[in-house]
Amino acid sequence: MTCRLCQAFFDDHVSLLQTFGFIKWSNRKMCHACEATFSLIKTGCIGCGRSQDTKQLCYDCQRWQNQGKQLLNHQALYQYNDAMRQFMQRYKFNGDYVLREIFNHELIQKAHTIVADIVVPIPVSSHTMSTRGFNQTTGLISGIKYQPILQVRATQKTHQSQFNRQERLTREQPFTVKEHVSLHGKQILLIDDVYTTGNTLFHAADLLYELGAKNVKSLSLAR
Repeated sequence: MTCRLCQAFFDDHVSLLQTFGFIKWSNRKMCHACEATFSLIKTGCIGCGRSQDTKQLCYDCQRWQNQGKQLLNHQALYQYNDAMRQFMQRYKFNGDYVLREIFNHELIQKAHTIVADIVVPIPVSSHTMSTRGFNQTTGLISGIKYQPILQVRATQKTHQSQFNRQERLTREQPFTVKEHVSLHGKQILLIDDVYTTGNTLFHAADLLYELGAKNVKSLSLAR
């Protein structure tokens, strides 16, 4: 097989346990050398998934609670280290869409472990769609059923990544409802590519709660 990141050939041996279905197929898309550069989150804050030694609420989540926010019980697969930053640069900003396959299987497996009635991806603006050509989040979860309930306000054209932390935390609601549906009593799973400050996900959750959602949890590839 060829590594999607470095193009090196690697031999992904299939064990007898995989052959007979006793354990799941690895479905690996990158070599061991590249895989080793990413850092899994083994233990994280129960509120936002930040990598730490305990599951206790971190300072940021305590601040969200003090602001009256219902925590998202966010989970993330990987830390946003240098390897993940470079991956996002190539995939998200350079438009290397084939890279969506690298973490697709893992992210979908994780999504299936979270109890939810509806999966809602974070949308991108029409400006981003016209310039980038794709929504990086829906690319990462390609193959999973979701509902595009939210859309970015028409006035929002700047990429979230171009805001500093303080600007992200003080941004006004960037989303509107695309498909006005009743979510009364529904459990929702919000999915984004990267959790940075949490502001984007909380803005989205606010709208979903207004539509009657019973509970909103969230998931991202990186934190």
